[in-house]
Amino acid sequence: MLTGVPVIYGINPHDTEAVPQHQLGSYGVTSDGRGYRYAQAGAAGCAAGLLQMATDIETNHEDLAVNTFAVGDRTLTVTIGATAITVDEYEEGFVNITDGTGQGILYKIAHCPATAGSEDIVITLAEPIVVAAEAATTVTLVRNKYRDILPTDGTEGDLPVGVPNVAIAANYYGWVQTKGYCSILVGNGDTTPGGDITIDTTTAGGVETRATVERTVGVQPAGVGADVGEYGVFELTLD
Repeated sequence: MLTGVPVIYGINPHDTEAVPQHQLGSYGVTSDGRGYRYAQAGAAGCAAGLLQMATDIETNHEDLAVNTFAVGDRTLTVTIGATAITVDEYEEGFVNITDGTGQGILYKIAHCPATAGSEDIVITLAEPIVVAAEAATTVTLVRNKYRDILPTDGTEGDLPVGVPNVAIAANYYGWVQTKGYCSILVGNGDTTPGGDITIDTTTAGGVETRATVERTVGVQPAGVGADVGEYGVFELTLD
């Protein structure tokens, strides 16, 4: 596997695989300049042309008690809440120092063991601790936003990550488009030429014309708007 987060030129955005070929979040570019991120589909898989989002932060994995760790340490003992973790669910994700000494620092996770929840586990970091922690420090576990992606569900506060150009089977890896012309399902009402688009509030994976406060995910090209229920061409602006 490559190290770092490379830019990979000349990708085939229709490639999918059971075994990852790149780090999650690696940036890929087609020969015509469209931009993509390497991602893993969640348990339901991903359909072509549907806007995908990051998995939410788990409430029982937020603001957790942690041991008092020292500068240079690469392991943390964290008290997990009552929600299970599958092996390496948080690989390539992050530990956020939520409160206490060292707060405001994010560390990348190298390995996180499986647990049924409600117990202490040892998490291995991909980088050393830079600020020691005292008693009462707390942490939050955050998945890599490109792991276990799933279609948007109508909640405009969710974090969109891209649109696959081909179906990606459950737990498989592939490319989701973040930049350039892309075919996306239109959900709630026809879109407006020249208008921004956002997460649709009614159709899973769809987009709609953006009002004044929603997150922008792309732009409808000038000319003819896209009809509701069809897949229109939009300029994605996620990267």
